Amino acid sequence: MSYKKKLLPGVSVELAVLEGEYAGNYRTRIEEVGERLLAVGALFDKGEVVPLREGTKVKLTFWDEVAAYSFEAKIMQRIAVPVSLFVLELPDSISKVQRRNFVRVPAFYPITFRTVTREGLSDLYKGTMLDLSGGGMRFSTKERVENKSLLYVQLTLPIGEIQSPVRVCRAEQIEDSNRYSVSVQFHEISERERDRIIRCVFDIQREMRKKGLV
Repeated sequence: MSYKKKLLPGVSVELAVLEGEYAGNYRTRIEEVGERLLAVGALFDKGEVVPLREGTKVKLTFWDEVAAYSFEAKIMQRIAVPVSLFVLELPDSISKVQRRNFVRVPAFYPITFRTVTREGLSDLYKGTMLDLSGGGMRFSTKERVENKSLLYVQLTLPIGEIQSPVRVCRAEQIEDSNRYSVSVQFHEISERERDRIIRCVFDIQREMRKKGLV
């Protein structure tokens, strides 16, 4: 279980309930880690605790700076006091997915950015986000930027402001337009900030499912 060193109390995780009337994705965190068992915090939906039964099949996903990890398990035990917990059995091995495979969702939020140069930061430019993932985003802007250039962006998301360096992967002019489409990857972003972005992506996915868009 070499992956266990990545499972620490306080680490945010996604718990996907795979069956029953409460099927869906929920955000929670690791509370305790044992030799063979893992306890996560209670799941909430609209402010109410999700009353999952023992034996319910779930899929737990967590992240580090390079990949996402997941495994399927059953709820072995429900603990109500002193705090609500779900206890899962740890598997011998888990699945690993590189961050570049993270799901990308449509997202339309304002951004500002500066180009990072040898002389410092450029003037402040404006753009509009087009999509978002845990690994990067795409946005449109009137300003022309170069491929592989480094930008410093500020995102205005429902979860609050996020600032991060990004590396331009592709920049091209939008057909019949004076705007450019710019795809970037987050560069040297803190795991705390990346986790906030991933949480925002999950929230967008959840709303899209409710509207029947995915």
